[in-house]
Amino acid sequence: MPAALLVIDAQQEYFAPVGGLVVEGGPEALTKIKDLLAAFRAAGRPVVHIVHEALDPESSDFRAGSEGVRMHPELKVLAGEPVVKKHFPGAFSQTPLEAYLRRAGVDIVVVTGFQTQHCCDTTARQARERGLRVLFTSDATATRDLLLRGQVVAAEDIQRATLAAMTGFAEIVTAAEAVRAVGA
Repeated sequence: MPAALLVIDAQQEYFAPVGGLVVEGGPEALTKIKDLLAAFRAAGRPVVHIVHEALDPESSDFRAGSEGVRMHPELKVLAGEPVVKKHFPGAFSQTPLEAYLRRAGVDIVVVTGFQTQHCCDTTARQARERGLRVLFTSDATATRDLLLRGQVVAAEDIQRATLAAMTGFAEIVTAAEAVRAVGA
């Protein structure tokens, strides 16, 4: 079972004091991502870091060259680990991600990162469309409160609803369950 870990948008934009889009439970999810990184690296399994960068040079979020666009300082990219830059929610959209995974013989992806309902969800759906088995981590992803017609929708509700909606195309697992499932 060749599996790869996808670390999606673990960037400072989602963390105080730098970011403008601070996620609820971000530090806890970051801890689980670090655990997964350690397990995948120890097992010699592929790790792919995915970073978002806005196309609009005037964007207030994920602007090229800004502090927010940088990866969280607790995560380090090791030699040989690709960093895929994306400009759209899905990490497969106009990026070399699929080609890399095919060359590496990957048939399972473990999805982690931020935001659960946006880039993580979109990437997971794209992976499934490409015939990959998707393990979506419930505790190594996080989101933030959003507004719907002027009313706040709590991050916890968005997280739960997104995970529930994904059950048709991804296996919802904890970080520890993902490690066991892929033998990392």
